Amino acid sequence: MSAAMRVLFVNPGRALGGAEHSLLLLLQGVRTRGIEANVAVFGKGPFRDRLLALGIRTEDVGLPRWTRAAGRYRLPGGPLGGAALVMGGLPAALRLASVARRIKADVIHTNGMKAHLLAGLSGRLTGLPVVWHLRDFPPGGWAGRVFRGAAGRLPALMFAPSEAVAAAVRPRAAGRCPVITLHDPVDLGRFHPGLPRDPIRRELGIGRDVPLIGLVAHLTPWKGHEVFLAIARAVADIVPEVRFVVAGGSIYETHGHAGYLEALRRRVVALGLSERVVFLGPREDIPELLAGLDVLVHAPTAPEPFGLVLAEAMAVGRPVVAARCGGIPEVVEDQVTGLLVTPGDIQGFSSAVIRLLEDPGLGERFGKAGRQRAETLFGVEAHVVGVLKAYKTVTAGRRATA
Repeated sequence: MSAAMRVLFVNPGRALGGAEHSLLLLLQGVRTRGIEANVAVFGKGPFRDRLLALGIRTEDVGLPRWTRAAGRYRLPGGPLGGAALVMGGLPAALRLASVARRIKADVIHTNGMKAHLLAGLSGRLTGLPVVWHLRDFPPGGWAGRVFRGAAGRLPALMFAPSEAVAAAVRPRAAGRCPVITLHDPVDLGRFHPGLPRDPIRRELGIGRDVPLIGLVAHLTPWKGHEVFLAIARAVADIVPEVRFVVAGGSIYETHGHAGYLEALRRRVVALGLSERVVFLGPREDIPELLAGLDVLVHAPTAPEPFGLVLAEAMAVGRPVVAARCGGIPEVVEDQVTGLLVTPGDIQGFSSAVIRLLEDPGLGERFGKAGRQRAETLFGVEAHVVGVLKAYKTVTAGRRATA
């Protein structure tokens, strides 16, 4: 890999979610392997702040707020609305092309749906290969039709975080674009079984022996917070001393997320869980938080593309209970590193949680097996090597032509 290779990464989100954390690990890894990384962002925010703290160059290409707010929960209606959305993003695509030329990029690497489309156009304008790093399943509706059309024309290669996502996008690649399954990475040095159990319990004012169940996910409806609260009610009816925490904040600017936390708080009151459930908000100490849990629950209501927090919990040595959907079965080995349950099955989830609470030895065995699986499948080095191989593939033909 040539030390002169320059990559322009494009990330649409301004907050720090799973996609951003995965990208940060990748950026740090490729820099040690001779890649000059520049990151295009769509405005100021925690993600840009983290990049600057790491000494990674950023380029703010901007995007109108109404364009940033369009998402899978609410999209502009009909062809006219779609055309307006495209026109609103076109200046950003032109600015991305300008940045790519100025830094003499060899590859454009995108990290989100808006980035895929806008930077895909930039790749056409500049003649540069574009690598789409998919983080989600393809959307439905007219946005899905746009995605299908673009996937067959714009990227030179696509990464998918799970085989489930890869299988969903391969037909859209129309046979001309490789789709490579590349699991999201976990910092195994930061997430490890030796972390202390006590900090989060001291914060909550509970002892080491109090059962503590957690959900760690950004505040968006499909992550299943309401399902988690229903599970909490069912578990509390059997295990009166149990406590629950919900960690995560709202990271999306897209429509459909405003007021969600307030709705969840009202649901807690309605279920009689006010003394048992604590909303922790966004946290920077996720490894320590996971270490303090007895069980991590992950109950999405839509197929989960990967489920990074599950891999992180396994790396810390904690047992997990998760929905059997999307890419989750590729992360969690049922009955070995955790328990998988039919999505939305409140009784199934609560029974699985209670089983782990009643059998600490089972949870310990799951935790040890989870750490081993994380070391085998989710290390940063393997992730970086996979990306570097892809760069070599997509640039080989272009350099030969040049």
